[in-house]
Amino acid sequence: MTCLSPDLMDRTLEGELDERDRREVEAHLRRCPACRTMLDERRVLLEAFRSLPAVLIPPGFAERVMESLPAPGRLAFGWVAAFFTGVCASLAALLGYYLLTGESAADILISVNRSFLSAAGLVLPFLARAARLAAVFARLARGVAVALLKGLDILSSVIRPEVLGLLLVAGIILSFLLVFGVRRILSVGEKS
Repeated sequence: MTCLSPDLMDRTLEGELDERDRREVEAHLRRCPACRTMLDERRVLLEAFRSLPAVLIPPGFAERVMESLPAPGRLAFGWVAAFFTGVCASLAALLGYYLLTGESAADILISVNRSFLSAAGLVLPFLARAARLAAVFARLARGVAVALLKGLDILSSVIRPEVLGLLLVAGIILSFLLVFGVRRILSVGEKS
């Protein structure tokens, strides 16, 4: 028998196995310490869930939720109306351009296409660089956050909780003073 699946472990804990399956699971558990550990962890979790108080749902909760949802037909019509409005606006713009310039429809579409391509040629390299920078900053922020959390973990294991609380309060006070002090310096600089 391979290791127990989560479903089989749950069925074991719920007592839903027949006699043959229960014997196979017990035999596997005698040989496999990893499955015994996982089953014990799942048992503790199940007992913790069972010890939670029952959640009382207020009367009329489902009705209030259903009433707050938009009607299905109205939502679909909104998208159709928006699409139709966009198409009409585009056609009106093309007609107006044709009437003002006298160019043919093909010339109008070619000029629109060239405009979009030149705009894309300007915007896409910028977006590619911005995406690369965002990825670098995300990795940097993740590294800083991980280092900060590890440092806080080490600090919390070395310093007593009372001292740690005082340091936290002092840090918050210093942060507020720094922010409001910089704001005051900047506001004084603007008045001069």
